[in-house]
Amino acid sequence: MARRVDLIDQFTELVVGADDPRRLAERTLEVVMSLLNGRAGAVFTCAGDEVTLFASRGIDQAVLEIVPLAWAAQREALRRGETFYVPDRGAERRLPALAEERSGPASFVMSPVLEEGALLALLYVDSQEPHFCDSHDLERLSKFSRIVAKSVHDSDSPRPVGGTTESWETYLERTPVEDMEREKLLLLLNRNEWNIARVARMVGVTRRTVYLRLQRYNIPRERVLKSRLKSA
Repeated sequence: MARRVDLIDQFTELVVGADDPRRLAERTLEVVMSLLNGRAGAVFTCAGDEVTLFASRGIDQAVLEIVPLAWAAQREALRRGETFYVPDRGAERRLPALAEERSGPASFVMSPVLEEGALLALLYVDSQEPHFCDSHDLERLSKFSRIVAKSVHDSDSPRPVGGTTESWETYLERTPVEDMEREKLLLLLNRNEWNIARVARMVGVTRRTVYLRLQRYNIPRERVLKSRLKSA
């Protein structure tokens, strides 16, 4: 464990000199997700009572709904520097339920990024598996706060006025093509109750291609009960 922490410290010292703030945040998310085996990650900046998407890797619409809910419920605790960890979203009582409960992650964590005692940003990571973080993982997240703080502080990007997050369209403009393809596939699967054959016909590919894309984008296949299909 000590050696892994040392490696993180070395990584921190190495990337603090990076020039592109948003790319620095994205690379940091990639490292964090690799360490925690996360599904998706994001950095949200904080200004007043608003949070704004700054950088992301692999997020979907569910994340853009979860973060404002968590921010509204845990704002003061996050401002005090307390990490908000939801080990099992299905059993979570501190947040109101989403309209579409089966979408999104099984667990997530929001780690505050402080600068001179003030909340500057939120580091978000989630997983398809419940209880994906332990105490060492949560401590590990704080190691990346200095990198995230630098990337946000050095950014010259103007912050949108109004709203808790950026519009979905603005998010897509800055999202890598592979992430957009992943999100499009997820959207089609959810709208078609995970009917692989139907989605394959809509996209114009074979069922095998859809299965390969599920593997490529690290999307666990969801089993839809027949009763849900009938009610739909």
